Amino acid sequence: MTDYSQSADSSKNIKQFSRFIVVGCTNFTVSFVVFYIFYNYLKLSGLLFGGLGPAGDHLERVLQDIGAESADATLANFIGYSAGIINSFVWNKLWTFKARHETASQFGRFLLLNIACLLLSSLSLFIFIDFLGFLYGPVWFITMSMVTIINFAVSRYWVFQEA
Repeated sequence: MTDYSQSADSSKNIKQFSRFIVVGCTNFTVSFVVFYIFYNYLKLSGLLFGGLGPAGDHLERVLQDIGAESADATLANFIGYSAGIINSFVWNKLWTFKARHETASQFGRFLLLNIACLLLSSLSLFIFIDFLGFLYGPVWFITMSMVTIINFAVSRYWVFQEA
């Protein structure tokens, strides 16, 4: 009986991880497409700095003083990541983890996890793209791959863990 139980658990874990990967791939695509559009076609630094008036001028000078060319990658990542958060929560809750209850508390934990992942990824993009001038493609893919692994582990054992 124990062998069957362990086999069933193992099968469930593999299926769950496979689904998380599928959701992760769609999330990766949603996030990157939104990031790409905002980074390449909708330069947000100018809009943000202009919209903030004198405070925006000051913020722009501070970024230039520390050697950053812009904050475009950081801002584009914020919007792309936000689009990915919505996609990810819905599909992981309903399909990957099949967590049917506790939506409010799960969303709260999910939001905390994803805010932490957003801050981590945005800091990475700011340092490596906006500040150091590395190519955005490789940096974005490496950063998001690492964040995805962290996100799965925390989602499985904390966010969608039902009582």
